Amino acid sequence: MMVLASAKMAHNLAALPQLTIPDELIEAVERDPDAGVDHACEQILKIRDSGAFDGVHLIPVSRYRQVAARLERDL
Repeated sequence: MMVLASAKMAHNLAALPQLTIPDELIEAVERDPDAGVDHACEQILKIRDSGAFDGVHLIPVSRYRQVAARLERDL
């Protein structure tokens, strides 16, 4: 799970043919830089709740503290 740390990062990654990032998520990160953290944490919680996997590989980029605080609160 990679956290979109900025709108620029979202646009750069969306330009890669191997990745698909929903336009709504890119727009959310443009409006609120914390939207990338919110989205990643929500996806991690959904994966946990699904029981489909034992864990996730997390790439928080420059948002390590924010992601850690959010997950500590929600897990």
